[in-house]
Amino acid sequence: MRIAIVWFFPKASQIINNWRDGLRAAFDLIAKKHEVHWFLDRDIPEDDYDAVILWDDSNSEFFKHFPKYHAKKAMCLTTDVKNWDNMRMLDAVYCESVPIYESVRAQGIRALLAFGTDTNFYKPGKQKKDIEYFYPATFSPWKRQSEIAYLGNKLLCVGTVQPDGLSEVAECRRTGVQIVEGYIPARKILDYYQRTKNIIIPAVHGSERTVLEAMACGITPVVTHPENVRTSSYVQQLKESGLEPREFVIKNYDHRRYAEQIMKGITE
Repeated sequence: MRIAIVWFFPKASQIINNWRDGLRAAFDLIAKKHEVHWFLDRDIPEDDYDAVILWDDSNSEFFKHFPKYHAKKAMCLTTDVKNWDNMRMLDAVYCESVPIYESVRAQGIRALLAFGTDTNFYKPGKQKKDIEYFYPATFSPWKRQSEIAYLGNKLLCVGTVQPDGLSEVAECRRTGVQIVEGYIPARKILDYYQRTKNIIIPAVHGSERTVLEAMACGITPVVTHPENVRTSSYVQQLKESGLEPREFVIKNYDHRRYAEQIMKGITE
């Protein structure tokens, strides 16, 4: 089977070599049995694939190309749905959290709960726990670094700075937060996780990847906004499971399970 995955993101080719998450690990597994081709930035696959999978939000420009494809079509959903007409072009929608899954199903669209993290990569380490609080996220108002800036130099924030995120950086600098700007290699992010005592997430939505990566490293994240139902749902599931964080992720949300759900969307 020939599978095309389209990451229709302007900087995809610049960061893919340093990128390590559940989706990448899932497709690495799939590629052991099938032919997988990545199309980055603004590349467009030809119409000779068995499946075309888009990793983007529901307003992506790439949807204008979807009607021409005779292959099965699916989307790796990364944000809330804003364009249901685009979703209805798809044979399946891969959902990153239970709230998104339920909203897609309510529209009568085939949904699969498909998400996970690379538990072979993200795991506990033996380093000294010398970071009190850690938040890996793009500096932007919706990520709300300014809300936890009061932690001062006990907090480490890392990530790129979006044009609208300058005020978040400024507030963190004012209070003495430790800051590392830019695209951080996955190995360095892993080192931060392994040295961290607490992961703190002030965003009002999203950050699912951070939640599962932290759990895979043996840490239960603190979600400061209860209305962040997408991240809070994972923490609640963990609490109800009675498992340790890493055990919970391996059982429910690791890259192997992610790969199985992706192939289910293509083959069934």
